[in-house]
Amino acid sequence: MAEDREPWLESLKNGDEGAFRELVKAFAGPLKRYLSGLLRDPAEAEDLTQETFLRFTQSLPDFRGDCSVRSYLYRIAHNLALNHLASASARREEVGDPPDGASPSLSPQAQALQGQRAESLRRALLSLPPQQRAVVILKTWEDLTFREIAGVLSVAEGTAKAHYFFALRNLRGRLEASHEP
Repeated sequence: MAEDREPWLESLKNGDEGAFRELVKAFAGPLKRYLSGLLRDPAEAEDLTQETFLRFTQSLPDFRGDCSVRSYLYRIAHNLALNHLASASARREEVGDPPDGASPSLSPQAQALQGQRAESLRRALLSLPPQQRAVVILKTWEDLTFREIAGVLSVAEGTAKAHYFFALRNLRGRLEASHEP
């Protein structure tokens, strides 16, 4: 992985605008998707995605490369989201929407059932503590390793794994409870 991030870092630190465009092209979508999973407001997710890149460029001279550029971007985005959620205005907002994944090739009945399941999952995901929700989103939808997740959340790798374990257990329990007659 070190060989993957060295060209990015050198080009970015040298002020290469093309490298920055490529960075944005590679990470804007995944970062916005992650932030959308934490924040209900897509416009806020977009704003925080842009703020993530701004903060990254401001901190670039001090970036030592101890982690991947991807992990560093997610850490910045995560911290911005936590700050947003802690603000007075954010307390009034709902949090998180996982990707819905509805398939147009399904019958209307199957689509309705899938929509109900997605809504149950969304509600269960929203009910998780923020750290557990973040780990599930980063692991499941963003495909980060536990080591990368630990870096994003500034916790030990074992703690990230524990958050994931407890999140899955909590999700399972909430989903089973929501399907009881």
